[in-house]
Amino acid sequence: MIRVFCLVMLLPVSAFASVDSLLTLATDTLRSEKERIDMLREAVKIDHSSRSMHALGRFFMEGGSLGHVQDAERWLKRAMEKDIDNGDILASLAEYYWRIGRRTTAIEYAQRGVDRDSDNILPLYWAARFEMWEMTRYLNAEREGYLYNDDGSIARPAISLAQFGEESRDKAIGYLTRAITIDGDHWPSIHLLGLVYYEGRKKAEVAGLFEGYVARHPESVMGHFFLGLGYQAQDDMQKAYASYTEGLKRLSPQDQRFMMGVFLMADPDSTAPDLESIRRFWTGRDPLFLTEYNERLLEHCRRVAYADLRFGDPLKGISGWFTDKGQAYIRYGEPVDVVAHPAEVNTGVDQPGYIQDYLAWRAKYGPMSHDYNHRRELWHYDGFTLIFENPDMRDFWQFRVGWLDSEVNPLGLSDFIRLKPDHFKDPYWLRRYDAPVQVAQFREKADTSRVEVYYGLPVDELKVSGDTGLRDVKVNQGLFLFDAQWDTLRREITRVAKMPFMKYDALKAGYLLAGDWLKLAPGRYYVAGEIEDPAVQTLGTFRDTVDVRHFGYDSLEVSDLLMARRVIEREDRPMGRNRFMVLSNPLLQYENNSQVAVYFEIYNLIRDTFGSTHYELTFQVRSLSDAEDSEQAQWATAVSYEQRGNRDWEPVYLSLDLGTLMPGSKALRVVVKDMQNGQETIALAQFRVMW
Repeated sequence: MIRVFCLVMLLPVSAFASVDSLLTLATDTLRSEKERIDMLREAVKIDHSSRSMHALGRFFMEGGSLGHVQDAERWLKRAMEKDIDNGDILASLAEYYWRIGRRTTAIEYAQRGVDRDSDNILPLYWAARFEMWEMTRYLNAEREGYLYNDDGSIARPAISLAQFGEESRDKAIGYLTRAITIDGDHWPSIHLLGLVYYEGRKKAEVAGLFEGYVARHPESVMGHFFLGLGYQAQDDMQKAYASYTEGLKRLSPQDQRFMMGVFLMADPDSTAPDLESIRRFWTGRDPLFLTEYNERLLEHCRRVAYADLRFGDPLKGISGWFTDKGQAYIRYGEPVDVVAHPAEVNTGVDQPGYIQDYLAWRAKYGPMSHDYNHRRELWHYDGFTLIFENPDMRDFWQFRVGWLDSEVNPLGLSDFIRLKPDHFKDPYWLRRYDAPVQVAQFREKADTSRVEVYYGLPVDELKVSGDTGLRDVKVNQGLFLFDAQWDTLRREITRVAKMPFMKYDALKAGYLLAGDWLKLAPGRYYVAGEIEDPAVQTLGTFRDTVDVRHFGYDSLEVSDLLMARRVIEREDRPMGRNRFMVLSNPLLQYENNSQVAVYFEIYNLIRDTFGSTHYELTFQVRSLSDAEDSEQAQWATAVSYEQRGNRDWEPVYLSLDLGTLMPGSKALRVVVKDMQNGQETIALAQFRVMW
C-alpha cells in the first residue's frame, strides 16, 4: 500500500510539469490557432484543476475566432465551478461579459469576485469599470432644461441625472482606491481612476493622482501626458504645456513622429514625416504668438492624452492613440454628440436571444438569412459625421465610414482624411479681428531688402482715450518673423502707451496706425502682427507670406509702391528714406474728394558724362470694378513728366487728385523710363475710392 500511494503521489508532479510546458507553448503567437487550442485542451485533460480551464477560456475570449464565442463562456464557467472563490476567474468572467456587451452580468461576477477575493485587484478593477460606464451614461444624459420662478429666475433644473452619475462615480472611486491601496503602482487601476476623475467632473483630482505617479515613475510618458491633461482641465496652461513637453521627450523617435505628425499623413498607414517637418507644421498653426505656448499644439497634446485615457486599455496593452477612435479624436476633437446603436439581429422570432449565440451559429453553420448589424457609434460634428463599428463583439471598434454634409455618398478613411484632415476651433475667435496690413519692399545695402510693414487697428476694438492725433492706449504689441522653415527670426513684444490716430470720414471710423521695418535677405518669410488690449480682451491680428525680392545693380528697377495718406519731405535731413515721413494707409481706402499719396524708389539710373540722370515718370489708373473685365480696362494717364537728377537712385513721392475718379477698386501703375538708354520698368498697386 505504501508503494502504491507513493506512485500515486508522484504522478501529479510529472503531470503538472507537463501542464506548465503546454501552457507556456500555447502562448507562442507564431503557432497556429489550432495548435494552441490543442495544447490547451491537452493541458485540461491532464490538469483537472481550474488553472488550465481558465487559460483555455481566456484564449477563446482574447484571440479565438467567432466560432469560439460560446466556448470562452463555457470554459470560464467550468473553471469557476472548480474554484468558486478565485478572483482571477471571476474577473475573467466579468471581462468576458463586458466584451460581449452584457454589462449587468459583468458587474455580478465582478462584485462576486470583490466579495470572495477581497485582496484581488482584478475584480475591483472590473467593478469600477462597470460603475464608470454607469456614471457616463447618467452624466452624458443630463438635460439643460430649467424650471423658472415668476420673476424669471431659475428655480431648479427641470431634469437632472447628475445624482445617479455621481453615485456611480463615487462607487468607482471607492473600488479603485481599494485596488491602489493593495498595489500603489497598478497602472490599469491608476489609468481608470484618472478617467473616472476626468469624466466624473473632478478635474483637480486628475492632476493630484498623476503628480504622485510621475514622482515615483518619472520615465512614464503617459503619466506626464495625463498630468498635463489634469493641469489643462484647471486652465493652468503653462503647467500643462510643460508636462506635455516632458512626455514628448520620453517618447521614442518613431512614436514621437507618429503622435505629432498624424495630420501630415495622407492615411494612417503612411510613414510619419521627419521631426523637422513636424516642427514647422505646428509652428505655422500657432493661433497666437503672443503667448508662451502654442495653443494648437496644446490642444493636440490634450487630445492625445484624452484619447489614450479614454480609448486605451492597459490590460490589453492597447494605446488609445493607436486605435481608430483615438486617432479620430486626435484629428477632430470632441464630437457635438455621440449616438450609439446596439447590435441588432432579426432572427424571425419574438425572442432573438443573445448576440453571441447568433455569432456562434453563424460561424458553425455558415451564412444565415437573418439580418445582422454590428454595434455602431455615430460621432456628429459641425459639418460631418464619423461612424464606427464593433465587428466581433470584443469591444474592438473600427472606423466604418465618414460622411461630410457637403457630400452625397459616404467616404472611406483615406478619402475622408484627404477632404477633412483635421478639425480645430480657434480659441480666440470671439476676441479676434483682422487688422488691415500693407507690405512694401525697397533695396537696402549688402544685397538685402527693407520690408516696411504697416497696419491699422479700429478704435472701436480698443480702449482709447484722448482727442489728439496721438491717442492713449495700453496694448501688448507683437511682431513675429519666421523664415521659410518656420524658424523664429524675430519675436518682439512691447507694451505700447500711445499710437497715431487717423479718421476715415467715408467709413465713419477711426484707426490707430502702427508699423515696423525689417531688413531681410531675398527668400520667403512669414510675418505676423498681434495686438492685444487686456482691458477689453480683443486681439487684432494679421499674417502674411512675404517673398523678398532681389534688387540688382545692373538694370533699371523700381521698388514697391507704398500707398499713403500723406508724404512729407523733411529738407533738413540728408537724402535717404528717413528724409521722408510717410503717413501710412494700410486700409488702402481714400475718400473721393481727397488725394492718394504714393512713395517709391528708383534704382540703377544711368548717369551721363556730367553725372546727370534723365528719366520719365508716368502715373496711370484704371478701374477694377466687378462690372467690367479688369484685364481689358484701359489705363488712363493721370500724370506724366520728365525728371533730371544727379543720383543713380531716386526717392519719389507724388499726390494724385481723386476728384475725377468714380468710387470703386482701382489699380495704380507707375512706368519709369530711363531716357539715357530707353530701359523701362513698372510698379503696380491697388486701392479703393470711397463714396
